[in-house]
Amino acid sequence: MPVGDDDCDGFTTTVENYVGTDPADACTDDPGVHDAWPLDINIDTFVTVVGDVYAYAGRIGATGGPPPDANWSQRVDLNEDNYITVVGDVLLFSGMMGVECTNP
Repeated sequence: MPVGDDDCDGFTTTVENYVGTDPADACTDDPGVHDAWPLDINIDTFVTVVGDVYAYAGRIGATGGPPPDANWSQRVDLNEDNYITVVGDVLLFSGMMGVECTNP
């Protein structure tokens, strides 16, 4: 786990604050409402292509900052670099398909 990853979900508190997930909770206690794990974009406790990776459709290459690209979303910028990319963001899902989040 990264240094500064208090909830042991693979993402630092800094990244979780940036993307808007709960840095103190590795897994949602309330699916569909409480956003706790950065890889679980649709908040259903599982990592799937349709539910999570599909959020990148039409967003690859989008950038944050003024003026914001309409396809850019801070929530899917998992490496917090203001760019939505395959290498920087989507590849973080590698090996995680079908994994369910768990609280340590």
